[in-house]
Amino acid sequence: MKRIGIMLDWGIMQKGIKGDKSYERLPYYVEIGKELDMEPVFFHPFHVLAGDEKVHGYFWNGNRLVPRLVQIPRVIHNRVLTGDGRARAVIQRLSRKKTVFNGLVVRDKRKVHQMLWKNPSIRKYLPHTVPYSAEQLRLFLEKYRIVYVKPSIGSVGIGVARIEKHGNEYHFIASKKRSTMALPKLLRTVRKWVAGRRFLIQQGIHLARYEGKTFDIRVSVQKNGEREWTVSGMVAKVANQKNKLSNLSRGGRAVPLTTAIAATFTADEQLETMERITEAAIEIAKQYGQHFPSLADLGMDMGIDDKGNPFLIEVNVRDQRYSFYKAGEKAMFKRTYRHPMEYAHTLIHEGKKGKQQLA
Repeated sequence: MKRIGIMLDWGIMQKGIKGDKSYERLPYYVEIGKELDMEPVFFHPFHVLAGDEKVHGYFWNGNRLVPRLVQIPRVIHNRVLTGDGRARAVIQRLSRKKTVFNGLVVRDKRKVHQMLWKNPSIRKYLPHTVPYSAEQLRLFLEKYRIVYVKPSIGSVGIGVARIEKHGNEYHFIASKKRSTMALPKLLRTVRKWVAGRRFLIQQGIHLARYEGKTFDIRVSVQKNGEREWTVSGMVAKVANQKNKLSNLSRGGRAVPLTTAIAATFTADEQLETMERITEAAIEIAKQYGQHFPSLADLGMDMGIDDKGNPFLIEVNVRDQRYSFYKAGEKAMFKRTYRHPMEYAHTLIHEGKKGKQQLA
């Protein structure tokens, strides 16, 4: 039985060692691995020994992770998302010596937008996005009724501000802060909110609604056993009315996509909408992957307008996947584990060719 490395965040590893549950379903890796004749070795970059040949690996015993010193597997699925320099250095070294998929990538939303913009065929999916400045904010507020100000690097909706224009006044909605003000005060408020950090300004899309609330769509886009990008699942995330964020950790809730669009679209329109989302997500993944050939597992946040046209909100390189579980989409949830494992299986059995054919 061949071994596959599964590199996880430190906190996830500690929970697994204690036998506590987390958003990572460790038994799924083991179960799918058995079907594919692969044994998962779980570890964090800090578990790698000097020389990058051996690792204090962990194996699932049915209840928790137990340690064993082993050779580092030749193929590794990177699920670590960290800014820690030491951990990133280990991942970089392993990427040179092993086949690490979903390795280190540029996560700066502005740079990602620029990479995607290079492909004219996907520009229609990209909302207008620029680096933050007071002047650009004024221009956006003149042009769009809804504008977002968000960190260039960030996740789960932290630091995101939504601005809605209502006549001569503006609603500023961010975290627990919600207030209405005139333009001069708004500009001062946003400047204070940004506080000199790198932020973006993004056009707000008039999103479709479910039960009166806007929703966006988490799309899992992964490489499968044929090494082709495929959509493993789609689920709607309905915004919290207070902060207008759909992130589950910020008060949003997940529902099946078919449920969310049933009231707005006919059966034929629903099918066409999901086909459009699939086409857009795969094209975006291919373009992003041209810059980072190790990519194989993405979670995209996409929105649709009331005509079913898809728009990219952002790309996540470590999809936590639990929105599928929360929506009751268990088959999709499990598929998001299966496809990367099937992809890993092809890399393991292609020998040294695998490293060259990651793209």
